[in-house]
Amino acid sequence: MDSDLSEWQRIALWMLAALAAALLASVVWHQQASRREKIRLINAARVRSGHVPLEIPTVRGSLGTHTDEAPDTLPEWFLQGKGEHAIVDEKPKVRLRYISPTGKKAECVMRVEHLDVRKKFIVGHGDLPGENWRLPLHAIVAARIADTGQRFNIDTWVDAVRVARRRRGEV
Repeated sequence: MDSDLSEWQRIALWMLAALAAALLASVVWHQQASRREKIRLINAARVRSGHVPLEIPTVRGSLGTHTDEAPDTLPEWFLQGKGEHAIVDEKPKVRLRYISPTGKKAECVMRVEHLDVRKKFIVGHGDLPGENWRLPLHAIVAARIADTGQRFNIDTWVDAVRVARRRRGEV
């Protein structure tokens, strides 16, 4: 009888240890998730205040006008003192992965012609004649700059375009 009691105590002790480990893992997981969310919110606030992060497509130019130059891949021009600033490229060439209206995953490479921030869709054209795209923002799963392959967050890019248009008075 005494050996049965100690075996049950051992089982209870192991169950208690497993429960404590699961509780500790849950607390650590939630703290890390909270930290990641705070960082995401801080970065979004920076973009809304006019900061242009390095991961979104940019062009060289003055802050007052928008140019259709190719995006810069190296920030050397900024250090050379040309008097130009990094501004958000509103018409980048991007590779998008999206969910089609039929529910299948699809991919396209497009030159953005127009970003409608109110209706939340992108209009652009591909390299082939007649290849036109109109994609809702909620359907886009991933975005990369077509020339460099660098990933960027489409929501951050949309916020940066919105801020750039507001600063130019185009809202």
